Amino acid sequence: MDDDQQFLASAGVSRCSVDEEGLCWPDPVARHFGLRDAQPLFRWLRGVRPIFRKPVFQLIRAALSEGGGEATLTLEDCDGALKNMRVAARTRRDAAGRLTGDMVMVDLTGEQAEIGRLRRSMENLRLIVEYNPQLPWIADPDGRIIDFTDRWLENSGLEREEAEGNGWLATTHPDDIGPLTQRIGHSLTTGEPFDVRVRLMVNDQYRWMRAQAYPRRDEDGRIIRWYGYTEDIHESVLIEEQIRWNAEHDSLTKLPNRAMFNACLDKALADAMTDFKKVGVFLLDIDNFKDVNDLMGHHAGDELLKSFASRLRDVFAEDAVVARLGGDEFAILVKDVENRAQLAALANRILTIRETFFSAGRSLECRVSIGVASFPEDGRVATELLRHADLALYRAKSLGRGRMQMFEPSLLEDMQERVAMINRARTAVRDGTIISYYQPKVSLQTGELVGFEALLRWRDSCGTIRSPAEIYAAFDDHDVADMIGQTMTSQVFADMAAWRARGLTLGHVAINVSSAELRRERFAGRLIETMERFSIEPDAIEIEITEGVFLGAGSDTVRRSIDELHRCHIPLALDDFGTGFASLSHLRSLPVSTLKIDRSFVSGVTAREGDAAIVSALITLGRALNMKVVAEGVEEADQSIKLKEMGCDYAQGFYFGRPTPSENIPALIHSWHENSAIVTLNRRPASWPLRGTRGEERPGSLTA
Repeated sequence: MDDDQQFLASAGVSRCSVDEEGLCWPDPVARHFGLRDAQPLFRWLRGVRPIFRKPVFQLIRAALSEGGGEATLTLEDCDGALKNMRVAARTRRDAAGRLTGDMVMVDLTGEQAEIGRLRRSMENLRLIVEYNPQLPWIADPDGRIIDFTDRWLENSGLEREEAEGNGWLATTHPDDIGPLTQRIGHSLTTGEPFDVRVRLMVNDQYRWMRAQAYPRRDEDGRIIRWYGYTEDIHESVLIEEQIRWNAEHDSLTKLPNRAMFNACLDKALADAMTDFKKVGVFLLDIDNFKDVNDLMGHHAGDELLKSFASRLRDVFAEDAVVARLGGDEFAILVKDVENRAQLAALANRILTIRETFFSAGRSLECRVSIGVASFPEDGRVATELLRHADLALYRAKSLGRGRMQMFEPSLLEDMQERVAMINRARTAVRDGTIISYYQPKVSLQTGELVGFEALLRWRDSCGTIRSPAEIYAAFDDHDVADMIGQTMTSQVFADMAAWRARGLTLGHVAINVSSAELRRERFAGRLIETMERFSIEPDAIEIEITEGVFLGAGSDTVRRSIDELHRCHIPLALDDFGTGFASLSHLRSLPVSTLKIDRSFVSGVTAREGDAAIVSALITLGRALNMKVVAEGVEEADQSIKLKEMGCDYAQGFYFGRPTPSENIPALIHSWHENSAIVTLNRRPASWPLRGTRGEERPGSLTA
C-alpha cells in the first residue's frame, strides 16, 4: 500500500481520510507534499488560502455526510510553497458502520503553469498578428474566405457576413477584378501559391495591396486550406511609379524620353505587323535653338523647349507618342497611318509652329526641320526606321532648315557615299597621299603675283590625282577633318620653308580651315606651334574660313580660336562671301582683313547686270570696311578687266593659272617675274599657257 501511495504522490495525487477528528495523510503523501501525517482539521485549513477555506470546509462537511463534491483551492504547505489543487470528496462508512470521508487532491500546479505559458504565448501571437501591417486570412479549398481579423473588417468597411466567401471582391477596384480572379483561378487549378497586386477600398479610397496565399495539404496531397495575407503597399507602389515615370520621361518637358519612345515604337511596329497597319516616325530639330541659349541664356532655351513640347502635343492626337530625345531633338510616333500624304500633312502642321523670342531689342524666330519615315515602306525594324528618319532630317537641314523631308532611297545612297568619302579620306591620310596644290593670287591693279591659295588634292590607289570634291563629306567628320588639316598645314609650311631657302619671293599663302578644325579646343595653339617649328611668320599666311563655321554646335569654340589667331596677328579671310548666312553681322563682329567674292557672282559679272551689281556692291562694302577684296573664279580676260574697273584688289582663277603641285611653284614664280606682259592683264603670258577651259574642274575651297 505504501508503494501505491508513493506512486500516486509522485504523480501529484494524494488521498486522505477525513473524520470528525481531522485529516489523516499517509506517510508517502505527507512527505511528498511537506505535510504532517495527521493534524486537526482547523490546523490544515489554516494552510488553505482564505478565499478557498469556506468552499473546502463545505466540501469536507459534504464528505462527512452522505454525499460529496469537488472544489479547487490554493494550498500553502508547511514549507510555504503554494500549490494549486483540485479536491474531490466522497462519503463512505467504515467496517464499524461509522460515517467517514475520503478526500482526493490532484496537484494542478505544473499543469496550470503550462496552461499559463500557452495562454501567454497565444496572446503574444494574437498581438503580433493584430499589430502586423499584414492582414491574415484563411480560405477553404475553393478559395472562399472563411476567417479574417477584425482589423481587416475595419479597414474594408464590411461586416463579417458581407466579406465571407467572395464578398470581399466588392472592395476591389473594377479594373483589377478580372486579372485578380484569373490569377486566383490559376492557383486553385494548379495548387501554386499566388502573389498579386490589387487595389482595394480602404477608408473610402482605393489603395494598392499585395495579396499572397499558400496551400495547406493533407496526407494525400489534397488542399484543405489556403493561408494568406493582405499587405498595404500603396506608398511603395506610388514611389515605384514615380521612379518608373522619371526613368521614362523628360523632366523638363514632361514628354516621354528616348527609352520610352523606343519601347513604344517597338510595340507599335509589332502591332502593325499583325494588323497590317502603317506607322509614321518624325524626327525634329529646333532651328536657331543654340542662338537662343547663347543670346538669351539657358533659361530662355528651357522655356522654348517647354513651349514647343506643348505646341506639339496640341498638334497630335492622344494616340500619337510625342517624345524629347535630348537637347532640341524631338520624335513623334503616329500609328494607324493611312498614307504618306497624311504624314506630309502632319509635318506641314508642325512647320507652322513659330516661337519668337526677344532679347536686347532684337527678335529671334525659331522654326523646325523635320525628317519623316514610314513603316513598312522605309523600314521594318525600329533602328532602320529611325536611321532613315534621321537621314531625312539631315537632308532637310542641309537644304536650308525650316522644312520637311520624307525619306527616299536616294538619301541612303547619299549616306553610303558620305561614308565612302570619309573612308577614302582616312585612307589618304594614313597612306600619305594628301597633296598640296597652289593657285596664284594676282593684284588686278599692278599684275603682281601677291601669293597663293593652298588647295587640297589626293592620289587614289591608281595614282590619279583627285579633287577634294570626292571626299567633301570628310570635312564634316571632326576626327578625319582634323587629321587632314594637320597634314595639309605641315605640308604647306614645309613647302614655304623650302621655297624660302631657295630665295623665292612668294607673298603669302592662304590656307583653308574647316569648321571641324576650328571646333577643336587647341586648334590655334597647335597651328602656331607648327608655324614656329617651320619658322613661318604670321604675315606669310592667311587663314580662310567660310560663314558655315558659325553654324551648329561649337560656335563658341570657333570664336575663341579666331580671337587667338587675331591676337597672334594672323590675317583672316572670309571665303565664299555672299552665299552664307548673316554675312553682314559676321563682317561687323569678326577681325576679317580680306573679303573673297564667290565665283558664282564673278562668273556672270560681264554677262548679267544683276551679278555685276552684286559684285560692285560687295567691292564697295569691302573698301568701306577697310578690307582687301579678292574675286574668285576669274576665267576670262573680260572678267579681269571688268573687276579692275570696279576697283577689285585681287583675283585668282583659271585665267591666271590652274592649281599646281609644289614642285612647279619655283618655275612659276620665275616665269611670272620674267614676263612683263602680265602687267597689262590683257593677255596671258606665252610662257604660262592656260590649260583649263570653262566647264572643266574648278578648284573650290574644299580643303582642310
